[in-house]
Amino acid sequence: MPTEGFPERLKAFRKSMGWTQAELAKRWAYSFETISAWERGKRKPGVQEIPRIAHLLGTTSEELAQLIDLGPNSFYSPRIHRLPFLETVQEWTDVSGTWGELEQIYRDRTELNRAFSYPRMFKNASDILAVGISLNAIAMNYSRSEIINSIINHNRTYRLCFLDPKGVYCAEREREEEIPTGSLTELTRLNIQNMEIIQNQLNKINPDGIEKLQLMTYDLPPRFNIYVVDDTLMTVQAYAYGRGEDTPVFVLKRQSGNGLFDFYSSIAKQILKQAKPLGIEKI
Repeated sequence: MPTEGFPERLKAFRKSMGWTQAELAKRWAYSFETISAWERGKRKPGVQEIPRIAHLLGTTSEELAQLIDLGPNSFYSPRIHRLPFLETVQEWTDVSGTWGELEQIYRDRTELNRAFSYPRMFKNASDILAVGISLNAIAMNYSRSEIINSIINHNRTYRLCFLDPKGVYCAEREREEEIPTGSLTELTRLNIQNMEIIQNQLNKINPDGIEKLQLMTYDLPPRFNIYVVDDTLMTVQAYAYGRGEDTPVFVLKRQSGNGLFDFYSSIAKQILKQAKPLGIEKI
């Protein structure tokens, strides 16, 4: 095991580069408060951040996980090397039921768009929770009239969490995908603006309707694109460290508690709790 911890390694690296905490924060696209808290041992990087930080520090994910001391239940812990033995038929049934929630896997977003229809998924929905970057499946693929009609005539609720286009993580995502600076920021900004126009139209037609169209932004590392319908059907796609469109898309249908569906649903709901609302006052 390493004799130093993550705070010491990070501080030593920063000083070897001749950087202040503010300079490191800017170069790594984190807030000054995050870097300061890491060096003081007040906070730890999340599991999803380990590969990137390990690369920046010039070490491996496994060594960095030990430095951070994520504990014996960490995905990166060297002590987790095999699945626990299923000693009873009931345990096997429980695990089979959990994985039985997986309805379909699409190789990438292109294959998803050819074979899957979000409008069909949303057709009879009462509640839609979406967490991602620009949320094109709703903001670009649905007309304003369709969204307004679904709210007024079908009492549908939309809770849409966009990645903050003004935050540091939007710019960081552009670098990860190696796309032109500002392109993802502008797309997300335009999608939010489109939804705000719908809010304004709703406010004129039916002021109570704007409560059914909740717009939010979050400023966290974007790692998943998740759409949840009525807490029973879901699509989820991980944002890889390259192009997010190239990663598999899973379609999940809730079968029981504590399964894959609940796992990804809890991620979406956790982001929802930390998101900041956007919106207008009812007239």
